Amino acid sequence: MSAGPQPFTLPRKPHYVTLAADCDFFALFQKIERAFDNCYMLESLGEDSHMARHSIIGFDPEYLLYANGQTLSIEHRDGGAEHHQSANPYELLRSLMPQNIISRKYAGGLSGYLGYDAMQYFEPSLSLKASDDFDTFRFGLYKDGLILDKMTGEVTYFYYDHSRFEYLQGLIESPELAPGALKITALGDTMTREQHAQAVAKVKQDIVDGKVFQCEVGFKKRFRIEGDTLALYGELRRINPSPQMYYVKFGGQRLIGASPELLFRLRQGEMETFPLAGTTTRGKTPQEDTRLARALLNDPKEIAEHNMIVDLHRNDIGRVARFGTVKVRSLMDIKRFSHVQHISSEIVGIIDQNEDMFTALASNFPAGTLTGAPKIEAMKIIDALETDGRGPYGGAVGQFSFNGDCTFAIPIRTVFVNGENAYVQTCGGNVFDSNAEDEYEEIRRKFAGTRKALAPFMDTERPA
Repeated sequence: MSAGPQPFTLPRKPHYVTLAADCDFFALFQKIERAFDNCYMLESLGEDSHMARHSIIGFDPEYLLYANGQTLSIEHRDGGAEHHQSANPYELLRSLMPQNIISRKYAGGLSGYLGYDAMQYFEPSLSLKASDDFDTFRFGLYKDGLILDKMTGEVTYFYYDHSRFEYLQGLIESPELAPGALKITALGDTMTREQHAQAVAKVKQDIVDGKVFQCEVGFKKRFRIEGDTLALYGELRRINPSPQMYYVKFGGQRLIGASPELLFRLRQGEMETFPLAGTTTRGKTPQEDTRLARALLNDPKEIAEHNMIVDLHRNDIGRVARFGTVKVRSLMDIKRFSHVQHISSEIVGIIDQNEDMFTALASNFPAGTLTGAPKIEAMKIIDALETDGRGPYGGAVGQFSFNGDCTFAIPIRTVFVNGENAYVQTCGGNVFDSNAEDEYEEIRRKFAGTRKALAPFMDTERPA
């Protein structure tokens, strides 16, 4: 093990240059993804696409930074690596990262994911199952990249001290690429319907015993995936356009997602979180949509569940906010997605001067909508009942920017890939008057959009 790592240093401001106007940003990403082992695309699509005016592409990061247990690893672009022992690799990562670059736009930074089990770095009393396929967290450090302004159609390239502008110009002018072949084989669920019913019964007993008020238990659908995974992301963009879309690639590890739910955003000192809790299906007509939404907003169980989560999120933001600034900006709106409708609220606060994007994300991690309430006790129950580690599911995917802002989505409605192994995970919120059949049906509904995107590539189903 080497001596402690040195903080990364940067010029005070990045350079921004216009690369193109009205170019097909996704087609450009297809070329980048084919060329680089490590890259990502973050975008916002669908009815709530106003959540983000800009789409971002990063490629070929200068460093990869990842943690497992008490070790933070820093891998250089040339393949060399350092491994640093640390009581808290997340705190060590925070100490290395500049947060003072002068730019209101995206200015590069760390892009990647935090696994659900990263909670061990924020709550030492928890010891959660690790994932066999993913790290506790993994980020690329990107010092240049591409920004699409959806309002003007302009693509901007930013960089600090090394420009790859000419390479990108050549890439834009190169021929379009056709998607490669993709084959997906279903390998069954990690929990049978009966095992799920037993888990719901156990949670209800824990509620009776006063351990929790609510708990989110679910399971994985496993797949074998062979071929061009970007074809799946293309289908997901078409079938299930969502406010948080992402394709994050670290070699064989990929997160391919259409998440409806923002975990946490910090912009210019204002923190935002948008919990979704309460689900119904979409109607065939606008009138049926409205009728289903009305039933959802008049369901005492769903309202109680949502209020509990709103309180939890207020407390999470409140721990890192200036006193008196936490507000519920909107309470119990309906958000509509391709296959489901959710009850949504928005909670905001101004960050305290002694906090930063790393501590603020930690305070809001993981989302109460993926654990239950109280959070720590619910996570202990989930860890005991779910058969294996969640990996990034229910954790965070997004970016910490060098200018001190951050945006993270909750990795749900996401296909998690490592090599040929892949899974999708879904869970449902169990409360005192839950019944297992309804909870199983909710899990099935939440999976519908992802299943439809997988369908064109599916091989015949194999038993578990």
